[in-house]
Amino acid sequence: MPSAAPPPTGPDAALLLFGHGTSDGSGSAIADALAAEIRAAGVFGAVATSFALQAPSPAAALAALPQTRVVVVPLLATEGGVATLVLPRLLKESGDTARLTVLPPIGMDDEIRNIAIDIANRAITDAGLAPQRTAVLVAGHGSTRRNASERATGALAAALAATGRYGKVGAIYLEQPPLACDWRTVTDARDVVVVPLFVSGGRHEESDLPELLRRKATPVDGTPMPDGRRLWLTPAIGRHPAMAGLILRRAVAALGIRSTEERRETGP
Repeated sequence: MPSAAPPPTGPDAALLLFGHGTSDGSGSAIADALAAEIRAAGVFGAVATSFALQAPSPAAALAALPQTRVVVVPLLATEGGVATLVLPRLLKESGDTARLTVLPPIGMDDEIRNIAIDIANRAITDAGLAPQRTAVLVAGHGSTRRNASERATGALAAALAATGRYGKVGAIYLEQPPLACDWRTVTDARDVVVVPLFVSGGRHEESDLPELLRRKATPVDGTPMPDGRRLWLTPAIGRHPAMAGLILRRAVAALGIRSTEERRETGP
């Protein structure tokens, strides 16, 4: 459960998580796990999930929520087309948007920087690597039509580079250069850690990125390649244990509810 949970909002407020999903219905694992963890905190009257490509849709999920206030948290990495075009359209299909508070994609939150750093540091420590001789590559979706993903991925890479901890920090993508399969053009470091900037999982995390990396005979578990280079693919951002707490804090703040600490300092 998220630690130091905010005070209960009461039964009149619900939380709706929105993820990309997959057309075969298998892309809900991360969203379902986050929802279960947040639900267990007992802060919201209901916690539900919804998706762009699989059931339940936002309209269907909202139809099952009687609460007068619903906070919608997009489990998305950037303000790309899904966040700016698809989600508003799907929410409008509910015919009941007045009670909704829609937050920015959680992948753009300032705390994602610390989560990405922790993921990279854990991978480096577990593999027994020297940080200053290790390259960290942030893997984003990318797009040849819009630059939102490139901006967000590049910004996260820049934030990691600013720590001065790693030998090299760069960005690779699924759908724009430099492609993940061309990671060698981004760094010449012997040891490379790839951190996926994916929030709700699905095929991008489970198959698209690993397959792109393996396209040029690249193991993703640190197995040495013929030239001695090694690469580790970490879990996606959305799988980090701090994500549920982050989502909960942002959702509660959106409703204007003070935390336990704030109430202690200022009184009721």
